[in-house]
Amino acid sequence: MDLLSILLTCSLYFDDPLVRALAESNSHANPYFVFDPSLDLTQLDPPPEPKNLADAVARAQEVSAKRAAPLLGLMEVPPMWMAAFGRELAEAFDPCTSVAIGTAMLSEFDAECGRAPDRHGLTGTRAMAGRRGCVLERYAEAVHMPELVTIVSLELKAQL
Repeated sequence: MDLLSILLTCSLYFDDPLVRALAESNSHANPYFVFDPSLDLTQLDPPPEPKNLADAVARAQEVSAKRAAPLLGLMEVPPMWMAAFGRELAEAFDPCTSVAIGTAMLSEFDAECGRAPDRHGLTGTRAMAGRRGCVLERYAEAVHMPELVTIVSLELKAQL
């Protein structure tokens, strides 16, 4: 199944462009993606991306053994989210599970952003853009990767 089919089938969030941008940004649409936050990418070349489930699980366990919290799968889901949804680590590499959990969290962040007053006093389409920014910021904070806001914003612009 291709990425767009997975997103349309498994997403629990209404902002399809944002979900697609998240899935295509760091993970490059690789369901076996593992991000190691302990690596300084300015100092070295990152290891090659896993291409199968066994390699992805092994990489995630290596990262966890260093006391770092890896980000897993298409939606860069942290292991603690997997546990919160009663899922095993290996399930993070199932594209539909990754998208479902990532978008469930997007929905939660959207609800939080909807309760917060718009800091710019915007309404309509402009307020939605502000809300999308709020949701993306909360997602990036939750995965402890503030640069994700810039990365996903660039991916969103590339979709236009």
